[in-house]
Amino acid sequence: MKIALALASLGLISATQALCPYAEQALKDPEFVKRHVEKRDPIEHQTLKAKRQSGPGNIPFTTFNENQEIDVTGQYAWKAPGPQDIRGPCPGLNALANHGYFPRIGVVSLVQAWTATEKVYGLAPNFGIPLSVYATLVDGDVVGKSWSIGGKPPQTLTSPLVGAGNGLSGSHNKYESDGSPARGDYYLENGEVSSLKIDRFKALYDLQKDAAIPNFDLATIVEHRKYTFELSKGTNPYFFHAPFSGTVANAAHTFIPALMSNHSAQFPNGILDKETLKAFFAIFEAPDGTLTYKPGWERIPDNWYRRPLGVVNAYSPVSFAQDLLQIAAAVPEAVSVGGNTGTVNSFAGANLGDITGGAYQTSDLVDPRKFVCYFYQITLAIVPDFLRSRALGSLLAGALDLLHTEIDPFVDPSCAKIANYNDDFAAQFPGAALNSP
Repeated sequence: MKIALALASLGLISATQALCPYAEQALKDPEFVKRHVEKRDPIEHQTLKAKRQSGPGNIPFTTFNENQEIDVTGQYAWKAPGPQDIRGPCPGLNALANHGYFPRIGVVSLVQAWTATEKVYGLAPNFGIPLSVYATLVDGDVVGKSWSIGGKPPQTLTSPLVGAGNGLSGSHNKYESDGSPARGDYYLENGEVSSLKIDRFKALYDLQKDAAIPNFDLATIVEHRKYTFELSKGTNPYFFHAPFSGTVANAAHTFIPALMSNHSAQFPNGILDKETLKAFFAIFEAPDGTLTYKPGWERIPDNWYRRPLGVVNAYSPVSFAQDLLQIAAAVPEAVSVGGNTGTVNSFAGANLGDITGGAYQTSDLVDPRKFVCYFYQITLAIVPDFLRSRALGSLLAGALDLLHTEIDPFVDPSCAKIANYNDDFAAQFPGAALNSP
């Protein structure tokens, strides 16, 4: 048995090293990731250090430690959002604000965001940092280095005159996307993308209706992804699946089992049962089975344990790339760039080679190593265009510097660079123009 576990561990380590350029350093030196991220802002990071479990002994989902339990008492006790508090389209982020892991107002700093998502959900820094940087630069406050989990923050005396951003709820086709697990499409909902749609949630919920032990695992979520993609394709003539936000839409699905499952002593591999799912999505069920949504009431359940941390166990771009293979097998179009062309069921894929100047092809999105390269490179390629569209003036140079300072260290030097990003492809998709600056 010990020999088998050792071999399994070595196999996982080898796979991780092949897919993540810094895995070998981190596996040999457990402090590597911590030192890497602390270089960015040593003063703030000294007060925001999180305990990490890392190293070659961490075999995914076979270890358990009591410190995986997330505190939902005292300063982290759940509180309903107040009238001035902002909530948005992501249930996991809303729950963090309701428990005080994010500021309860719903506006979070770049560093607070990735630190809390690692501490509470086990999202790896090499995933959480780029996502938080992207949110800050594309629809956040580039001066204060913060972003809103929902709509635009209210104007105050200290708010910047430019560069404040519209928040995640105002980031359609940039960050937020059509084809959400439980939110509606931008065009069909007249731009209101923060509210959960009961029919979409119920479609997911009913997938485990007759299960002896309900578990909304990856296989179940892949089935739901097929439903949400086909629903958008078949009902929204302006459905658009953009290079970055389309990737986020897929991640919004895989995050459900990856980050919301309860990794308790009884189920160290994780289980996402009905009660846990409803808590995270602010759903209440009546005795007759009727489901009700209470906007902004997302919560972390009592006695809930996150996944283990560390290079192997945390949910990283490598983890996501592997989950994406399962989505691609069930609904290949979901792992592409494209959209409907003005009528329903007219989905056409775009040529990713044309978009990226030949650096990446659509087939690369189902190659885990190439996908990880693409994730970082598409971020570096499209953010400058978004920044220029925000008319930042003298703030532009600092924003671009922040982008490269934060993301470049994660990029494998052998990855193909996107030297010529071409967004002309979007002209054939009318949905691409929705919510344009």
